[in-house]
Amino acid sequence: MIRLFFLLCALSLSIWSATTDELIAQAHFLKLSQTRYWHLLMHSPKTESEIDDDAFFMAKDGKYNLASELDATIEHLNEDTNRSDESLFCRFPARRAWLEHELNVSFGDGECHAYDALVAKMDPQKVTLVFPTAHINSPASMFGHTFLRIDSSMDSKLMSYAINYAAQTDETNGVTFAYKGLFGGYYGFYSMLPYYEKLKEYRDSESRDVWEYDLNLTHDEVMAMVRHIWELQRINSWYFFFDENCSYHMLWLAEIARPSVRLREHFTYHVIPPQTVRAFEDEGLVSTKHFRPSKRTKLLAYEKQLTAVSIQEAKGLASGDIKVQEKNFGPEDRYTLEAAAELVEYEYIEGKLTKEMYAKRYHELLTKRAGLGQGEVLPIAPKSNPDTAHHAARISVAQGWFDQRSPLLIGWRPAFHDLNEDDTGHLSGAQIEFLDVQAGIDHNKLSLEKLTVLSLASITPVSHFFKPFSWRMKSGWDREYGTDRLSFVTRVGAGAAIGDDRVFGYFLSEPEIRLGFNTDAGIGFTAGCALNWGYRMKTLMDGGKIFYWDAPSRVRAAISHQWQWDSWGNVFGRWDIMDQEKRESRISMGVNFYF
Repeated sequence: MIRLFFLLCALSLSIWSATTDELIAQAHFLKLSQTRYWHLLMHSPKTESEIDDDAFFMAKDGKYNLASELDATIEHLNEDTNRSDESLFCRFPARRAWLEHELNVSFGDGECHAYDALVAKMDPQKVTLVFPTAHINSPASMFGHTFLRIDSSMDSKLMSYAINYAAQTDETNGVTFAYKGLFGGYYGFYSMLPYYEKLKEYRDSESRDVWEYDLNLTHDEVMAMVRHIWELQRINSWYFFFDENCSYHMLWLAEIARPSVRLREHFTYHVIPPQTVRAFEDEGLVSTKHFRPSKRTKLLAYEKQLTAVSIQEAKGLASGDIKVQEKNFGPEDRYTLEAAAELVEYEYIEGKLTKEMYAKRYHELLTKRAGLGQGEVLPIAPKSNPDTAHHAARISVAQGWFDQRSPLLIGWRPAFHDLNEDDTGHLSGAQIEFLDVQAGIDHNKLSLEKLTVLSLASITPVSHFFKPFSWRMKSGWDREYGTDRLSFVTRVGAGAAIGDDRVFGYFLSEPEIRLGFNTDAGIGFTAGCALNWGYRMKTLMDGGKIFYWDAPSRVRAAISHQWQWDSWGNVFGRWDIMDQEKRESRISMGVNFYF
């Protein structure tokens, strides 16, 4: 009977205007402040909002009291006479639309010209999740990045709007950036830019391949997202590198659009961009996928099609050593001219050419290329989709056979990928590991085998067009230095690599500092190679020698092989040999489980 009474009240509200008290009473009866959608609008996983900007709240205690914020929202929407662009009525269209639906009432019209103009300009029709792959030489982008694109009815997506969330900082010191990023030292902001600007940044400037995942949202769901995006303009929150990061905040927007999905529940202590792609897949949001190769990927593809003579010619055309007008070109030179034009654009982006020089050479090359007629499209080998990669966190169980003992080895690593593992869906030659810990159990005795605080690597082969350096670093404790005792080691090295994604070799010079039972420092030289066999099998061989300041030199060698049966697990074997006054051999075989 009571429910019937409130139903009749709700129907009457749609015909006659209601007082604020009546609307608030109805909202309390319906327990709207406890509903999932109100929590989504407030970015509140439980009782407190994750938004840290007072401008987002209408009640003084709105961040911590969602019921109070709901009451204040109803009051302002129903009573405020100012309904211009900067009014609360126009600033919160998502809250207004939801409350009008739930309370079956209209708060009337406003003069929200700025919002209406943006919606008309955006022409929102569909939404695409965009994933630029990792950029290992940038501390802010080691795991990749995700943002959303609001697609219009236009065929070209370049003029669509990209919705991004990022930390606001000009910090160039990697240590400072890492510290503040880990502990919330930066504000994060949503931004809205034309998609071509984001492509220029990621695909061209940073040479990162870009994956696009079209989402199957309805038009009403797209509009729900757009209304909430408007509410988040110029609103800030503390940015945290591992959880409240770029990818995490995209999850809120997707759940606002389709509340039935539970994207955030796929994550606990960290949110890594490639994993969010998988979460969208698992929730059935992805309809189609597209790949946009970077400038680097395209130039490497041209290298595979051109002869050594043609490559040198393309470089000469790009540098200006060979004049376009002074040479005759035939149909067989199409790829040479295209590669030269791509190289000119790449060097301009890198700051190696002035704008005037770039424009002149680029125009000359494209004009000459256009005169040769249409040819075959450059074949670019497809890359493995990030959603096929192994999961980020890992638990390992292995049996070890060492010279002095045979421990059961149990390890845990929260993130993310190392050179021994399958590269499917990952950036080949990249390694990012945090807090990789391994314990050994032997004759009821528990021992710490290793604790890697941080380990990074970027093994990038040189090519005809690119001459990058390769590097890696490691900092942590392990038992690789004799007498079976722990040492703390910090090692940083640089060198060069050759090869491609399938097989590559590298040579590095690696200075090292060791603390512990036998403190020392030295300089080492390491050579290694990796072979991706296909069928998600990989072999890695690595060895070298370290010359210490106050101890005998040390030789080490290792070979590992693994087979990834799917994204959840692999089997592996490893053989290590170390020799520093005494030779020691260690063999381990086991299983890695990913989650």
